[in-house]
Amino acid sequence: MSVAPSQHPHARFVHEAVFYDSSDALVEATVPLLRQALVNGEDVALVCSDVHNRALLEALAGDERVLVMPRPEIYTKAVTALAYFRDFVQQRIEAGASGVCVLGEVGFGTTGRALDEWRRYEALLNHALSPFPLQSLCGYDTQVLPEAVIAAGELTHPYLRREGRQAPNPTPVDPAEVLRLADADTTPSAGEPAVFIPEVRELHELRGEAGAFLVGAGMTRERVDDVVMAVHEVAINGLRHGEPPVTVRFWAAPGRIDCTVTDRGAGFDDPFTGYVRGGGDLLPEGRYGLWLARQLCDEVVTRRTPEGFTTRLVVNL
Repeated sequence: MSVAPSQHPHARFVHEAVFYDSSDALVEATVPLLRQALVNGEDVALVCSDVHNRALLEALAGDERVLVMPRPEIYTKAVTALAYFRDFVQQRIEAGASGVCVLGEVGFGTTGRALDEWRRYEALLNHALSPFPLQSLCGYDTQVLPEAVIAAGELTHPYLRREGRQAPNPTPVDPAEVLRLADADTTPSAGEPAVFIPEVRELHELRGEAGAFLVGAGMTRERVDDVVMAVHEVAINGLRHGEPPVTVRFWAAPGRIDCTVTDRGAGFDDPFTGYVRGGGDLLPEGRYGLWLARQLCDEVVTRRTPEGFTTRLVVNL
């Protein structure tokens, strides 16, 4: 029988940024916490660089209860990393763990849209994992990461740990506001769109035009099918829950494809919509399509625009 996270007897969510400037400093700051978690019967997982994982395991005397998780596979984008950890924590709770402690060095990249993924991920943890008995320690290497990433860590964690000491964050930013900041840019590529559908009437025609354009842009057939499905689902949302007409545009930009889907309705103002799957599981009914689009595209942002409500989808080539 599964245990709902909010009903778990040891439920407590701790989201903490750990700042350090060397491998030794990381070990000194976190190993006492990891040891105590093991004593408490919690599962411990490491999602750090290979160098730091080795140092941590050595300090923990190679304890076989410590799991080392596949960092490059997890940190591809915020929404997939969130899904990975939700599933992992839920499975460990159902297996009988009193809680879970994860020490990870997030790795989405450090510039441009990658920085937005850092912000999204950390804000989403506060929202979507808060019911779980999870201690999430997010590592920030001050010798490697740029100031903008360090600042993102300082804004998005309720607790900050420096020189091994934890303190409440005196200036946290509301997770919803962090997401709105990360999703602020719905501006597509400059110039006239390569494909312009002023009013979606027949969804099979949308699929045909979009598919032909994406094939011409050099995408594999499998990738084309994924992107067409994402655009199709967002267009359906516009037709069912928005206000017609629904307009679709595609641009070919260096290294990526931009797409916008706009309806004339007011849309929604909940920045967490579509980040967690499941009809009643933090995802309002009727928004499954947006969750699916977030899985299939490299970036999905939503915003009210002068035209109405716009969803922008970005796919890297």
